[in-house]
Amino acid sequence: MKRILYIFIFGILNFYGLQAQDFPLHTQYMYNKAAVNPAVVGVKGKIGLLLMHRQQWLNIEGAPMTSDLAFEYPLEKVAFGLGVNYDQLGPLSKVVGNFQFSYNLELSFTTFLSLGLSAGVYNQQLNMDKLHILDPTEEIFSKDINTLDFNVGVGMFIYSEIWYFGLSAPNLNMQKYYKELPVLDKHPLHAYAMGGYNFELNNHGLTLQPSFIVRYVDKVPLSAELSVNMQWNESLTTGLAYRLNSAYSLLVGFNVSRQIHIGYAFDWDQNPIYKVNYGSHELVLRIYLTRDENSLRFQSPRFF
Repeated sequence: MKRILYIFIFGILNFYGLQAQDFPLHTQYMYNKAAVNPAVVGVKGKIGLLLMHRQQWLNIEGAPMTSDLAFEYPLEKVAFGLGVNYDQLGPLSKVVGNFQFSYNLELSFTTFLSLGLSAGVYNQQLNMDKLHILDPTEEIFSKDINTLDFNVGVGMFIYSEIWYFGLSAPNLNMQKYYKELPVLDKHPLHAYAMGGYNFELNNHGLTLQPSFIVRYVDKVPLSAELSVNMQWNESLTTGLAYRLNSAYSLLVGFNVSRQIHIGYAFDWDQNPIYKVNYGSHELVLRIYLTRDENSLRFQSPRFF
């Protein structure tokens, strides 16, 4: 009986790991790349604040919910950032907080290299009261599970005004978690590759913005996402995205001003779960507290 319970909980946590991969999985990843790559902090040269919320699989009780808060403060050559992520999936919740630092190098007049480092904490909780327990006398269900681990990560980001490419590994320390459950071992290694380009289509403010992100997680199938956005006169953004073997997405964003951007994304699931839910919804609000004329680097309103 106990072995079955171990396998059951392990299955829940494995499922969660495949979806959230220990780090945020967002359709609008291009607006919050620093969540997985600390080298992105400060590349716009502006003090910025970002709020993001994702509600996955509406109409399914206990479905994943993710919220992010990010802040960045650039200086001449360095930048500091703070990122907080909260995940909830039924009885399982997670809070990740990271302090981020980046150092910017000028490779040429238009090309820059940013190197980043992050350090923070990772808290994970399993609330037994939210489980439907058939046999509460089992020892494994006698108390909640609450762990706190230390996390470090690194990243590099090379960019110009019209393109970018980045590599990162946001959890190098491989701390153990859920030590009470013998079937679980360590956080798997995560690695990310991302890139994007701006194509100016004409002189009337139309810009095509393809981008991609590839997520590698040890012992988990490769995850990749391709997005193609169209920016209309630096005010309206519309786009489509595809997450490999997972979902199709529709994106729309509006620049209220050169300092404020509001975005929304809707996902249609590709797997059979789409039959019992109303899709996934995601909102983002990005605010720059520095005006363009005071920017330390590029003054472009583009997403990178």
